[in-house]
Amino acid sequence: MVTTPPSPPLSRVPPGFGAHYAAVVMVEGQVFVKESRAPNGQVYTFYRLRLPDGSFLRLPRAHRGRPMAELVGARIRGTFWPRTNGQGLLEKSLRLGRIGVPRGDGKGHPLMAAQGRVAFVDREEGRFGLEVRPNPGGRLKEPFTLTLWAPLSLLEGLPPVGSGVYVEGEARLKTRRLVAKKVEPARLWDDPS
Repeated sequence: MVTTPPSPPLSRVPPGFGAHYAAVVMVEGQVFVKESRAPNGQVYTFYRLRLPDGSFLRLPRAHRGRPMAELVGARIRGTFWPRTNGQGLLEKSLRLGRIGVPRGDGKGHPLMAAQGRVAFVDREEGRFGLEVRPNPGGRLKEPFTLTLWAPLSLLEGLPPVGSGVYVEGEARLKTRRLVAKKVEPARLWDDPS
């Protein structure tokens, strides 16, 4: 019998998003600079967030008017807005939503939390889709579907396609998969009364 190591506690994930659609990946790491020299001699500077497992995420040059150069060497908590591609893998470049002070010891897995509607269930591939729609007054302009990977037991317990759910799990950045660990029903703002 094969046993899997216990999953990290999900207590740092927000308990929910109210009745709003949302999808976030939360990571903690250290900001560093990477420079690259072009054949013409020009030097380009890139900012990255180094995670405990050795992987990294790209950071913008500035965030909300604050130059990223001010944060080089600092440990931060970054909240990113994830998207998955046609193969169900995280896009290589995640958009940074917020920067904050780290909450944990920095050794945990990147966490994922999302709330939306079940779009599809593929038991053979071990994944399901979660449709995230724009909220009233929100920044999102077009709906999108995240592909979330999950064990068969979780897939079999999903409510029907079209149902609102809140999902917690891990963002496995090296394999570029969002893995659901917990799913519960959720009421969303556009549910019929």
